[in-house]
Amino acid sequence: MLILSEVDVRRCFPVPMAIAANRKALASLRKDEDGGAVVPTRIGLTYRAPAKASEGLRVATAASISSSSSSSSSSTPADWSLFKPAAYYPPDGTSDEKILMGMKLVSIRSRNVELNKPTVPATTMLLDSETGEVSAILAATYLTAARTAAGSALATELALSNRKISDGLTLLVFGAGLQAELHIRSIQHVAKVNKLVIVNRSLGRAEKLREMILKEQLDSEARTTNIDVSITSLSDEEGVEHAVKISDIICATTNTRTPLFHGEWLKPGTHINGVGSYTPLMQEIDDATVRRSEVLIDTKEALDVGDLFCLKHEEAELQTNFAGLIGDAIVGNIDFGKRKDGPIDCTFYKSVGTAIMDLFSAHVAVKNARKNKIGVEVDM
Repeated sequence: MLILSEVDVRRCFPVPMAIAANRKALASLRKDEDGGAVVPTRIGLTYRAPAKASEGLRVATAASISSSSSSSSSSTPADWSLFKPAAYYPPDGTSDEKILMGMKLVSIRSRNVELNKPTVPATTMLLDSETGEVSAILAATYLTAARTAAGSALATELALSNRKISDGLTLLVFGAGLQAELHIRSIQHVAKVNKLVIVNRSLGRAEKLREMILKEQLDSEARTTNIDVSITSLSDEEGVEHAVKISDIICATTNTRTPLFHGEWLKPGTHINGVGSYTPLMQEIDDATVRRSEVLIDTKEALDVGDLFCLKHEEAELQTNFAGLIGDAIVGNIDFGKRKDGPIDCTFYKSVGTAIMDLFSAHVAVKNARKNKIGVEVDM
């Protein structure tokens, strides 16, 4: 059994590899379910601090997780441990691809910040499909961010495929954490970006990310053009409005419960990636943005998130701008990114993540790690 730490995963799962792996992963998840992906409903266990232990633990499905997350009070947050299995069965019987099996374990522990530990620790394990034995265990915080950003990059590529771009584009990223960092890196692999704006609540954290990007730009001999990088505080409404109005691509990577900007600010042709919200009460993107956008999702669960409330619950004609699953767009089953006359003049990709992405990502990372002798082999 191979064990890979966070440092190991970073070494053996670079951005181009993440994008390639998740192109296959998302392509396997389609409306007609003939892509080979099998993703059972996740199982969740609640956790409360010892003082609340009398409230007990309970098992839950995805639906009740969303419900509880939405109704829990801020004074007694309901933390979770989620078990997310997935498998991939090559749809072509003559394919040389192997059956893949595995599971991601991700927890939410709100008090971990007091312990100087990640608030969302994650681990992914792979199985040898033939023997059923665990073949690898990977630290999955970086892996999760990398595969999520890869999905956004693929959606951006689809959205821009019908545009003639002669000049560089402006990328706006809300957030300054690991997700924001990897979205910047991933978008740069599919689009020519010459201006980057980072919007965050904390300017200090945004400045650290800005300095990292600029340092890498100086250190990289491969860069053919320099990128102008600026930061703006989320509380600076005038600055945020200006950033939105000039942006071609927007990535929302926050855990906000209120929209980050007004949809009326968007210029026609803007593509938006939303990855931070995951419950009915969380909403990074407002209804006005959704109404003027072609909407693409990673899984049907994305329709239950606050960002897409109007798409699912309001007037039926609004659903004319719903494109479908990104997996179907990747394989050409549906069109996405073809600009329309009238009110629908932007594109929006909403992602909540899926274990099939973790499975493919872990498989590729492990393959590369073994090739380069990275990690620790353990005889169980």
